[in-house]
Amino acid sequence: MSSHIVASPRRGVTSAADRQRDTRLRELDALLLTDDAVCRQSDADPDDWFPIVERANPAKYKAAYEAAKKRCSGCPFTGLVGPCIERARLLPYDPIGVIAGTDPKLRRKLCIGANLQDRNGVAA
Repeated sequence: MSSHIVASPRRGVTSAADRQRDTRLRELDALLLTDDAVCRQSDADPDDWFPIVERANPAKYKAAYEAAKKRCSGCPFTGLVGPCIERARLLPYDPIGVIAGTDPKLRRKLCIGANLQDRNGVAA
């Protein structure tokens, strides 16, 4: 009987699903880490997608995140079915920043993040 779990070169144990996820992440990185992505263009400041605003001021917090989400508009990789959000689904949930035009609250609501998926039997 063959197993779907194999030992990795680092002496850890990985499954076929882990290897598939890692392969897909490398493919997505090759696609997304180009100047075609709005966030990767030479004039883009990475801090623009990670607004630092205290939650104590809800209006300022919302405005900062809306501005960050607007920066994603027009990017060929954004959207709930695009490669940017697909990458976010494969990685652990990120509680800060804008990814593919989504803020942390929306990503949590939609269970976007590997550690949030399949919560209560519902996959993102």
